Amino acid sequence: MTGKRELKVLAAVVLAAVSIAACSRERSVEAARDDRTPIVSPAAQDFMMKAAEGDLSEIEMARLALQRSDNKDVRDYANMIQSDHGSALEDLTDLMKDKNVSQPKTVPADVQKDIDVMNGLSGPEFDREFINQTVEEHEKEIGMYQDRAAIVQDTDVKNYAEDLLPKLQMHLEKAQGLQSKLFSMPAR
Repeated sequence: MTGKRELKVLAAVVLAAVSIAACSRERSVEAARDDRTPIVSPAAQDFMMKAAEGDLSEIEMARLALQRSDNKDVRDYANMIQSDHGSALEDLTDLMKDKNVSQPKTVPADVQKDIDVMNGLSGPEFDREFINQTVEEHEKEIGMYQDRAAIVQDTDVKNYAEDLLPKLQMHLEKAQGLQSKLFSMPAR
C-alpha cells in the first residue's frame, strides 16, 4: 500500500515539475475552467493561491532533500513532507477547480532563490539549511492558515484550512526537533 501511495506522490511531483516547466504565466488570480468567474471572495482566492504555492514549495524542497541528503532523519522528514503536501495539494487542486480558481504553476521567486542556494550545499550544511527553511516556511504557513481561516467566509475553504492546520503544526514541531538535533551534532 505504501508503494502505491509513494508512486502517486511521485507522479504528482513529476506532473507538477512538467507543469512548472511548460507554463511561465504570471501568478495573478485567474478564473479556472474556461475563464469562468471564481465563486469565492478575493480573500479565499488569495488564500488558495498562497496555500498551493506553499505546497509546491514544500514538495520541491523535500524533493531536493531526498536527492542531496544522506541523513536518515532528514530523508524521513522529507518523505513525510513530500507525501503530506502532495496529498494536500491534490485536495486543494480539487477545491480550486470547484471554486473556479486557477492554480499556480511555479514556486514563488523567493523560495526558488532558497532552493538555488541549497543546491550548492551538501552534507550537514545542506541538512541544516533545509531544516531551517522548512521551519521558516511552516511558521509562515501556519500564520497564514490561522489568519485566513478566521476571515474566509466560504465553508469549504475554511474547512480545508482548519483541517490542514494540525498537520502543518505537526510538521513544524518535527522540524524544530530535527533542527535542534542537527545543530547539536558536531560538523564533519
